[in-house]
Amino acid sequence: MIKILAYDSDAQSREAMKAALAALGCEAVFATDGYTVVPLADQHKPNLIILDYKLPEADGFEILKRLRSFAKLAATPVIFASATPKFEIEMIVMDAPAVGYVDKPLDSGRLKEAIESLVGPIAQAAPPQMYIPPPGAPLPPPVFNGEPDLDGVHEDVIDPD
Repeated sequence: MIKILAYDSDAQSREAMKAALAALGCEAVFATDGYTVVPLADQHKPNLIILDYKLPEADGFEILKRLRSFAKLAATPVIFASATPKFEIEMIVMDAPAVGYVDKPLDSGRLKEAIESLVGPIAQAAPPQMYIPPPGAPLPPPVFNGEPDLDGVHEDVIDPD
């Protein structure tokens, strides 16, 4: 599973990124501000870091420079997820290795392509399998759904609708 550290100052963009990364089967850790990106990257050792480019604390390039100044984080790929035009970011990070870009608003297909271009294929988790007991085996107990049927006639079950 690919571990990703992400930071976006916009709550709506952050929620969209959480949903997209979860759908791709990635393990995601989110920084709460631009200052915590480097310490969290050092702590979690992600395979990839996703940053917005224009941030209130420091722009994404400043955070990229901080990441590259640490030997343990220098080779960690970074994707800028931004509404800033790609050519503007490319001009600033022209010589930086292992840097990708995706447009905002996020498109999960393009995000997946950007991630895979830097870290390889995403191995999505297999869907959960339903347990089917072998013939003659006892069935598992029924799951309690919150409201008991005390006499088996379903009249005492409260229907909130």
